[in-house]
Amino acid sequence: MQRAPSPGRGKSRRSYPCHSERLPAGHAAVAVVAQARKKSAGREGIPWTDGPVPGSISSMLRPVLFSLALALAPALSAAELTVATFNIRLAARGDLGTRSWNARRGLVVETIRKINPDLFGVQEALPKQMAYLAEELPDYQWFGVGRDDGKNRGEYSALFIRKERLERDPREGGTFWLSDTPKKAGSRSWGNQVTRICTWARLVDKKTGKAFYLYNTHWDHQSQPSREEAGRLMAQRIEGRKHPGEPVVVTGDFNATETNPGVAYLLGRKVELAGGKTPEQWKTPLRETFLELHPGVKDRNTFNHWKGFVPGSRMIDHVLVSSGWKARKAWIEYHMKEKMVPSDHWPVAAVIEPAK
Repeated sequence: MQRAPSPGRGKSRRSYPCHSERLPAGHAAVAVVAQARKKSAGREGIPWTDGPVPGSISSMLRPVLFSLALALAPALSAAELTVATFNIRLAARGDLGTRSWNARRGLVVETIRKINPDLFGVQEALPKQMAYLAEELPDYQWFGVGRDDGKNRGEYSALFIRKERLERDPREGGTFWLSDTPKKAGSRSWGNQVTRICTWARLVDKKTGKAFYLYNTHWDHQSQPSREEAGRLMAQRIEGRKHPGEPVVVTGDFNATETNPGVAYLLGRKVELAGGKTPEQWKTPLRETFLELHPGVKDRNTFNHWKGFVPGSRMIDHVLVSSGWKARKAWIEYHMKEKMVPSDHWPVAAVIEPAK
């Protein structure tokens, strides 16, 4: 883990969030029971606050209904994990005013705290940005390397995990380069002009004792062959993990929507990839959490051009999961402060739990 000198803290002010989410089925069931009464506390599993009329049917049913609510509520939250991906935009010298890192860094941290993830991946983070995040988010441990030298030069695609909830298996994890020589630091192939990487780890949930894999990546913004080759390489790496029965989470800025062949391949669609002579199909595909829960949402842009909400369907930041997970919620975090956005990308988040 690489650390740079810690800078000072930023200030946070009032924000105006807007995100879409879906009420889990179990909570909906509790809410239906609760609506039979005058009052309802809804989502917390306590369906009413007023007392029953002695001798009434409701007084006889109340213990049964209350037990049902209690049985449903813990099962919904015991193993849930909130995961997010966030391209925080590198601290570029040409970004002036509210686009500068010093101006918006407090809002970046505020946005992450609002999502309150158990684990998340960042992209485009330079060493000084990593130092700031590490200082401002002490409840998290992070892993990653700079893409230029495999140490501390260049952008990080780092993993952050909540210390009290998750721990990393020290025997499994690292960074590979999206190239023909994935073990060679700084390597690039396939027409991309900048280095691209994927950082990964095997994590253990302290609450359940179950392990899973997390991969965080940043694909090329120009070369389509690079995106297609990246999809193929990541699928191979996921297939080759030491514990193939354990579920997988993939986060990242893919610079591609779900219809792009590189992403589509990871989603199990039959596509033609760069260098291939016939269409290819991955047999153990992933699922896109946001699109799975919100298939009818047309406005889902995650690249905001520094303009705030931008209508359109160009969703290029994704949280993908394997069949071992069930997605409970998924949303794009539209979090602003006055007219300032935290980055030129919106973060994407999902609440997931083991499918079994």
